[in-house]
Amino acid sequence: MRTADRRRVNRREFLRQGSAAAVAVLAGNRLLEAAPTGPMVAIVRDKTLKSIEGNKVDADVVQRLVDKAVMTLAGKDDVAKAWAVYVSPKDRVAVKFNGLFRNATTHPEVIRAVTNGLLKAGVDPAKIVVYDRSDQDFGTARVAVNREGTGVPAYGTGNEYGSPTKAGPVSTKLSKILTESDVLINLPVLKTHEICGVTGALKNHLGTVPNAGEFHGDGCLAVADLNTLGPIKDKTRICIADGLYGLYHGGPVFKPQYRWDYHGIIASVDPVALDATLEDILKEKRLEKGMGPRHQPTTHIARAAELGVGVADLTKINRVALEI
Repeated sequence: MRTADRRRVNRREFLRQGSAAAVAVLAGNRLLEAAPTGPMVAIVRDKTLKSIEGNKVDADVVQRLVDKAVMTLAGKDDVAKAWAVYVSPKDRVAVKFNGLFRNATTHPEVIRAVTNGLLKAGVDPAKIVVYDRSDQDFGTARVAVNREGTGVPAYGTGNEYGSPTKAGPVSTKLSKILTESDVLINLPVLKTHEICGVTGALKNHLGTVPNAGEFHGDGCLAVADLNTLGPIKDKTRICIADGLYGLYHGGPVFKPQYRWDYHGIIASVDPVALDATLEDILKEKRLEKGMGPRHQPTTHIARAAELGVGVADLTKINRVALEI
């Protein structure tokens, strides 16, 4: 019997994580159920349900959720040591958030929790850049632009792109913020997409290119090719999805009737495994609401797996679910 089925009825939705075969549940640090040996996806949720109430985010709770997710993935019981698995003090770190649609963006508190972890690992704040396509995205996400001040720099790419490249059939360029960095941290959001089904870690890089619209054809299939490019694939160290609340229909724009408070952070070093897990979480919510399992087919996730970007097969993903 799944953990969700053993809890009280009013806890059932909170604890659901999708396919039971893919779930490993932790109590403290003790593994209770065997899990696959493929890439890990850590799902850490706030059992107090205080991480977000309305539009008010508890930054301390979010910090604990992010810290626990990173420590779980790294197999460390110390935040600094956990982040040190993914970054070093010499690294130049690009942090890509999702800032396109108001109320459907990465929360500033999640971004801050990540940069706090990087600082604990000894990364020079001047070597970190939080970015999206434009400064306008920062305003939409309520993230402060910081080009000249102290602390962690944060600003849009603007017109600063590298040399032309090809992502499958699409000609594009990549943000110089990324190409001039050593390490990439990807911070997507838990939400559906009306064209490609799910907008997660893979599709978050449409904010890394200047021509996102050209990637929306054929169910966003070329998004998979985009993620094979060296500056994205080789530099990605960890992907941390903001699941404080999710949008199970109508995305990528915010439609309040389809919001549900998930109180979670979902993380993996494998962007494909992360997106497959996000899809499964969204699928279960949609089925609960009497909808079809997918907003649209997620062919870009399957294609990314075929291209060797990561693992999409849920039976091969080590899903570790915790509540703290």
